[in-house]
Amino acid sequence: MKREIQTFIDAAEADEVEHFTAETTQAKFFADADKLMAPLADFIRQQIGADQLAQAELKLTDTDVSVRLEMSVINLPLQDSKTIGKIMETTDEADINVYAVIETPDINVSGLRIDALAPATTYVDQAKVADQSLHDWLGLQIEKLQAAASNKEESDVKKK
Repeated sequence: MKREIQTFIDAAEADEVEHFTAETTQAKFFADADKLMAPLADFIRQQIGADQLAQAELKLTDTDVSVRLEMSVINLPLQDSKTIGKIMETTDEADINVYAVIETPDINVSGLRIDALAPATTYVDQAKVADQSLHDWLGLQIEKLQAAASNKEESDVKKK
């Protein structure tokens, strides 16, 4: 799956992107992130099959955490698509990749982590490998969030 860079930017800016949203709690996410992310991965695969750009989001309703799967030509969130034209040659054609995105102030200083999972076609053709990559990525993000929560608790105890 490929797109001309400018065509991709135009589609992202016009929100010509299929969306899927689900909600859960942080406790449920920590307990079984794979199960909760599976419908998002399925949705992304369906959209790849339809040659359609897509974004799937899991919102943690009791925190300010957003976990997404996004299709893009570069590792920037879809909402930052205007920046792509400053980084890439807009007349070039590029592969569409599937990215895992987490946004929360507790993940790092920027509040954002985005990593490539696989090119779109590979995400479909090698689904098991892609799902394992997502599993590993989710595990790392959950560890970071749990460490941040633990550090906050320790800091709060010391302040008292």
